[in-house]
Amino acid sequence: MLCINGSGSDKVFKDKCGLIHTAANQQAVDAFETVIDALYRIGTNTGDCLKAVFEADPEMPMAHCLKGYFFMFMASGPLRLRARKAHQEALKFAGGATARERAHIKALGLWSHDDKAAAIRLWDDIVSEYPFDTVALRLGHFGHFYDGDSVAMRKCMETTFPHWQRSHPGYSFLLGMRAFAFEECGDYAAAEKLGREGLDLDPVDPWAIHAVSHVMEMQERRQEGIDWITGHQAHWQGANNFRYHVLWHRALMYWGLGDFDAVLAIYDDQLWDPESDEYADLCNNATVLLRLEYVGVDVGDRWQNLHAKVKARTDEHILMFADVHFAMMCAATGDAAGVRNLIESSPEIGGALRNDVAAPLCQAMLDYRTDACGQAQSTLLALRGRIIEIGGSHAQRDVFELLMIEASIKAGDLATARHMLENRSQTHPRDGVNWNKLADVLSSLGDEAANQARLQASGLLVA
Repeated sequence: MLCINGSGSDKVFKDKCGLIHTAANQQAVDAFETVIDALYRIGTNTGDCLKAVFEADPEMPMAHCLKGYFFMFMASGPLRLRARKAHQEALKFAGGATARERAHIKALGLWSHDDKAAAIRLWDDIVSEYPFDTVALRLGHFGHFYDGDSVAMRKCMETTFPHWQRSHPGYSFLLGMRAFAFEECGDYAAAEKLGREGLDLDPVDPWAIHAVSHVMEMQERRQEGIDWITGHQAHWQGANNFRYHVLWHRALMYWGLGDFDAVLAIYDDQLWDPESDEYADLCNNATVLLRLEYVGVDVGDRWQNLHAKVKARTDEHILMFADVHFAMMCAATGDAAGVRNLIESSPEIGGALRNDVAAPLCQAMLDYRTDACGQAQSTLLALRGRIIEIGGSHAQRDVFELLMIEASIKAGDLATARHMLENRSQTHPRDGVNWNKLADVLSSLGDEAANQARLQASGLLVA
């Protein structure tokens, strides 16, 4: 038990939900709440809001923790070092902090020193004992997401939800987070209802808009999804780099409709940011390029431009999800040394997940590009049930299913490709791209069913 209300200091103040903070004054706590609001809105002003907290109280323990957490959110090697420095600063003020705040300080130390699993356990403990700690709630949500553990992500939300009321500040954001957890658990009706309810309360919630977009993608409601994202653009366009992920969803919906010109236009005019080196942006970009290649589109030198941003980052190993996508970029440009470094550098980081799942996936990315498609196929199929462990959403990980299919085709194993495509036609009946690919494979096998598959595709894809 954390005994979270205990404190070694008389400098304690409450926020609007009654959560106790150690601070020099109420102004610092009020400013801290503004940061959390900006965090949940995924606002570009989040950093400036945090500066205001430090101006009010340069010794506030949670301000130093939040600073370190923000650095870790970026999943960047240099910023991990700055997160460790923030942890050291937070430790200076731990003596006067509450037990809850000390738990946060410990969690930051664990996360920034590559023990994310232990940090997640601490965040879950904090939420369980004090459900209004929205920092721990957001971090637990993030941590479970990148563990691929949608059940734990949903459980984290359900632990806190009974304590909340609509009148509590941030209630709408809680609905958006629940919506995404429900979506990843496959409860699409509940997810959409929660997301829409949250947006009715507060339309400026990019996460809730994104959660409903996921529902529409999973249910193959692609044109409706395009209209949904476009109709809410005023409420997500002002977000930080997360806006690129919402654009990524719109690109996927156009891809699913077969409008590949629109996908390329979104990539070039909206998704590609020459100044961004955020891992999420790079992963978004890589999977769009791979999907375009899957349908035979020449993407030109776009892989080279992406690779230039990751070639010096192959020893970071902060998220295995990022590592595998970095390998995708390295392999696409023939950088075998970069892939090997992703597999071999800093072997102490990542543990069994890296050794058993991420490293083989990285190798499969290289095999796929180096005339070893049979080996790539074998690896991808063997790991099919474990790819979820690198984290990300169902929509994000679907690219590995496409890779399995294409590797099978390139390896000459058309029987396996046919089996996977036919199974996919059952789970994705409105996927015209899949019907077209199935038609190609059936035609290569001399099966007259290719004509029917082609007909199915023509009724689903744009002219």
